[in-house]
Amino acid sequence: MTQYLKILKDSDIFSSSKIEKPIEYAERQTVKAIVFNEKGEVALVTNPIHNLYSFPGGGAENNNLESEITRECLEEINQEVEILGIIGTIKELRDRDAKKYITTCFVARAIKKVKKDTRTKSEIENGLNVVWVSKKKLKNIFEIQDKKVSAGEIIFYNTAFNIVRDSEFLREYLKNYEERK
Repeated sequence: MTQYLKILKDSDIFSSSKIEKPIEYAERQTVKAIVFNEKGEVALVTNPIHNLYSFPGGGAENNNLESEITRECLEEINQEVEILGIIGTIKELRDRDAKKYITTCFVARAIKKVKKDTRTKSEIENGLNVVWVSKKKLKNIFEIQDKKVSAGEIIFYNTAFNIVRDSEFLREYLKNYEERK
């Protein structure tokens, strides 16, 4: 049985959600990664539609989650990566879409930039791009985004979930990272 870092529900994200809880949820396996480059900066993905940030990753096409996050990093941040470990897994019950997301987050190191643009057609159309930020700026970005979610300022349903989920992964990473120092 999977031990989850957290189980997120609509009520954790939206204080006044009026979305009816579905009878059943369709399960979707997803992967995320906190990826460092040689400067110690962390990769975040964003787009001009919402100007918010998340860790690279996405839907898993098979059960080999390490190969799936490697594929997602190549696609979204144009980097070959080396997996260094697993941060943990979070379950999200998203009522609006009747989806249960099981997201596993990895820690990885960028080892080689790929010259070819490997984003999907929709990622290109939406202007998805990668930014590399310092650990200090990373914490600040997620603190600001968390406050916006809490204040009900994020109008994109899935993006609000993604911010809260990725913030949990960041906190877990920083807690364990600081303990190892």
